[in-house]
Amino acid sequence: MRVVLVVPGGVDQPGSDRVIPFIHDLVQRLAAGNTVTIIAIGHNPEPGEWTLYGCDVINVPIGNHSRSDVLRAIRTAVRIAGRGGRANRPDVVHGLWAGVTGLAAAVIGRRFWVPSVVTLCGGELAAIPEIGYGGGLTRGGKLLARAALRLPTATTAATEWMQAHAAAAGARIDELIPLGADRARFRPAGTPAAGAHIVQVASLNAVKDQYLALHAFALVLAARPDATLTLAGVDTMHGEHVMLAQSLGIAHAVRFAGFVQPDDLRELYQSAALHLNTSWHDAGPLAVVEAALSGVCTVGTRVGHVSDFASLPEPAAAAVEHDAEAVAAGVLRLLNDLTERAAIAQRAHAWASLHDADATAAAFETLYRKLAARSSRASAAANGESPRRNT
Repeated sequence: MRVVLVVPGGVDQPGSDRVIPFIHDLVQRLAAGNTVTIIAIGHNPEPGEWTLYGCDVINVPIGNHSRSDVLRAIRTAVRIAGRGGRANRPDVVHGLWAGVTGLAAAVIGRRFWVPSVVTLCGGELAAIPEIGYGGGLTRGGKLLARAALRLPTATTAATEWMQAHAAAAGARIDELIPLGADRARFRPAGTPAAGAHIVQVASLNAVKDQYLALHAFALVLAARPDATLTLAGVDTMHGEHVMLAQSLGIAHAVRFAGFVQPDDLRELYQSAALHLNTSWHDAGPLAVVEAALSGVCTVGTRVGHVSDFASLPEPAAAAVEHDAEAVAAGVLRLLNDLTERAAIAQRAHAWASLHDADATAAAFETLYRKLAARSSRASAAANGESPRRNT
């Protein structure tokens, strides 16, 4: 098939800190049997073209994200998708995130009479005034997300939690397709980690709420002086978390690892007794799945995969309220109960193994082919022709 992916970024070469791992994993797998073109809207401030896993990547600048900038970027994306004429038109177009990229994907699909898919990936519908986060806080953001989810042929999300979140905002999600991690990269250590090392893998920012993680860890450390915490991720808060750790008197037990290359994350997860997620909002936190594949269970706030895992008949994560005392209690409970911790980790590993990056790509490709076949039959019926075959 000829697939156009429209993404907001994350498509630098492997080794860069401007990589979104699930996008790389998806591109690499789709490219094995399809022709994939990637349109990156806003990845760089200047136009540019390069290749990723043999796929053409075309960057479309978006300026200040004004209404005129958005419209200009979408028009440019449509022109790029149509390069090569009718014979090379896409069979399907897929937008990741229900914002400018999702709307562009839906417009491309309508322009070329091909099916479009939009995946709700983050805070497009969220509204969290405490931290000024979410597309739902502004009229423009609401309109953009609703259009991006109303116009495509099909919409997807990674978790049941996110599907419910979308429904509460009046948006539709047609299919659940978890965004899995690479089983070749993440796997359990030979023996579970000893000690009380806790890791959190996420960019340091307001929505991931490492402030909560540090306040909770201070309570954990008071009860377990042997506990340590590693925060791995790009610091977007200009050292605020380092200063907080110092003011809480816990700096000696906290390591700020910065950005960790995906290939180096396995050892970090394997060194941990627990993985921590303290997000205000998280559509489908990939770190929870990576930790699960590495044999490590998660304690976290009730969002995304943490909510879904904790809601299974046999829980595969420990979900807690967004509160320092609740997070600390959840962490301490599992640090002190090796049997329960191992059972939860085993169930999380089983789920993540069934929903890995290979399964994600296969599920999307199945959806693409189903939608393309349906579109081809409808077109043939309208024109009195035989359906075209996707090869």
